[in-house]
Amino acid sequence: MKSITTVTAGVLLAMSVSAPAMAEDEPSPPPPPFSGGVELGATIVSGNTETTNIKGKVDATHIIGDLKNQYLLDILYAEDTGERSAERYYALYQGDYPAEGKQYFFGMVDGEIDKFTDYEYIISSALGYGRRIIEQDTMTLIAEAGPGYSFKKYDDDLRPDDEDESDLIARVKVDFWWQFSDSAEFGQLVTSNIALGDGSTITRSETYVSAALVGSLAMKLSYSVKHDTDPGPGNKSTDTTLAATLLYKF
Repeated sequence: MKSITTVTAGVLLAMSVSAPAMAEDEPSPPPPPFSGGVELGATIVSGNTETTNIKGKVDATHIIGDLKNQYLLDILYAEDTGERSAERYYALYQGDYPAEGKQYFFGMVDGEIDKFTDYEYIISSALGYGRRIIEQDTMTLIAEAGPGYSFKKYDDDLRPDDEDESDLIARVKVDFWWQFSDSAEFGQLVTSNIALGDGSTITRSETYVSAALVGSLAMKLSYSVKHDTDPGPGNKSTDTTLAATLLYKF
């Protein structure tokens, strides 16, 4: 996982070097004022084995004047023979100003509730600078960096003797999207809240491929990784999710 953070930092460092070369790119047409996607995947098995897996996600963008707003909600739930095996809720809001152009400033806040960690909840926020390194009709590359703050509330039943964790963080993000055919897309998103003190660093990565089915409906195959440098005693540092979902774009 250190390699992910290293690659992310390298891309951020390359922003200033790459910007002049990208300055001659043909500008993309103005984005629609409201766009996004809703995805849902579910597996329910009954009989000798009873399992339930549900994954849902809403990712919407709303442009108001020069402000670009992103709203994200990601839900994962699983049961195996009546026993809950996963339950996670993640939400994010981010505002970018200005909405168009190579450079922008961002402000974000996110929160997570994961029932299978030692945290009751996690809230993080950050302000910083972003650059749209590549912005074309079939390819985009965006990188962001900035300082922030993170608060982690421990579950009192699991870690009653530990104080809640708060820390300054460095927020970094790299988002790549490529439409490599008329009906198929590839995407790679990496975000990391790097603790600047003694707290834990949480890094998230999603790699996906989607293919159009009918109209605005597509099939999406994704592989997500979440890495926590201090997950608590008895917990694993890395969680992975391989999912196949139906995606509706609007």
